[in-house]
Amino acid sequence: MTIISSRNTNWFKAVLRVAGVYHIIWGISVIFFPHFWFNIADLSQPNYIQLWQFIGLHEMIFGIGYFMASYNPLRHWRIIFIGTFTKICVTIGFLYYYLLGQEPAIVFNMVLSNHIFWIIPFGIILYNAYHHQYLIDNEMIGLCSEHNLDLLNLYETDKNENLKSISDSQPTMLIFLRNFGCTFCKETLHIVNSLKSEIESQGTKIIFVHMDNNNTALDALQKCSVQDIDVVSDPECILYKGFNLKRGSITQLFGLKVLYRSVYLWLTKKGYFISQTDTDIFQMPGVFLVYKDKIVKQYIHHSAADIPPYLELAAFSDVK
Repeated sequence: MTIISSRNTNWFKAVLRVAGVYHIIWGISVIFFPHFWFNIADLSQPNYIQLWQFIGLHEMIFGIGYFMASYNPLRHWRIIFIGTFTKICVTIGFLYYYLLGQEPAIVFNMVLSNHIFWIIPFGIILYNAYHHQYLIDNEMIGLCSEHNLDLLNLYETDKNENLKSISDSQPTMLIFLRNFGCTFCKETLHIVNSLKSEIESQGTKIIFVHMDNNNTALDALQKCSVQDIDVVSDPECILYKGFNLKRGSITQLFGLKVLYRSVYLWLTKKGYFISQTDTDIFQMPGVFLVYKDKIVKQYIHHSAADIPPYLELAAFSDVK
């Protein structure tokens, strides 16, 4: 496995600490000496100096955030992302007003040192933070996928039944969910609930695998009127990786199909709002029919918006 080197990580930390110190000092200078930057730039003083001081406070808070993120840049990428996005917006805003002739050229020096200068190094950190999670994901899949069915013995349902024992006794449909805040996860619960009697009439047992705690899962099932379906909690995603379920790409999670079906579900199914979740929002779902140490059938989503053929997957008689 090729992981980001410690040298690069140390470089990330150094950049964020320098950025933190710079923004904190600059913010303090604006708060306590609000006229300083206008004097050296030979600009007229603003009418509402308090607004300028609030900008200084804003930059100082960002500086504190960068300094905090420096202890683990790859984990605290959200702080860096917000800072980068802000700097891009400020740069675009400056260019817009400059082209309109409403912003003096000398302001560019401040925009350059406070914003433009940091966009590239912050962007490099964000790029590596994004790929770092996928490197870890691939490593976990490599470690777990060879023993995927052995992993069933390590998990129990919310009714304290061993997952391997269940799959040995009857065909078991493992439905791996993304998260209960996902629009498509809520749709899955409704679809499976409507097909429950047909699936079970074929002798197949349905089990939802999720990344939340079971109390959250059972509450979500209750809201969707789903009854008598077992759930298995896998917060570490070990079972997900054992079944080769990867983190999704940008197109798989936010592509045109996903956006289209999200809008469609929002317009037609008002209950399918996206809600907050503490689980990995990049995790992809999947469906597996397991029986006696074998994966009989499987469906791995190409897009988060895919609808698996649940009845076809549940039919065990056609493979006997």
